[in-house]
Amino acid sequence: MPKKIKSLISIFLSLLVIFSLTVTVGAMEPRYSDTDSITIGLGFNGTTASCSLIINGADGTTSIDNVNITLKDSNGNIKGEWKNLSSNSKTFTFFQTVSNLTRGENYTLEFSANINRKNNTEFVKDSRSQTCPSK
Repeated sequence: MPKKIKSLISIFLSLLVIFSLTVTVGAMEPRYSDTDSITIGLGFNGTTASCSLIINGADGTTSIDNVNITLKDSNGNIKGEWKNLSSNSKTFTFFQTVSNLTRGENYTLEFSANINRKNNTEFVKDSRSQTCPSK
């Protein structure tokens, strides 16, 4: 099979895993007043983690900024880090992969961000943990 097709299939399967393992934190406490929903996803394809985050601000959101995302192992070692990301709209979308992780290890994807709406700034944060499959 050509390398390009294998690559596309791998990306598609990674996205499929991410969206099947996501947790919407908008329905969980605490309920944020300036944020409609937050979806954080962490999935694995072999030893590669697919990390995703979608933040939807409430109507009137002008920007989402100071977004900091970190992937850590169970010992707190940083395996992936993205700082000071932003969006000049009511939606922030993020997707990255991190390779060469350890099978059987538990990883945590955590984030924090500021939602700017109606002259107010709301701080939001959450995390998602998942174990890299043994095989």
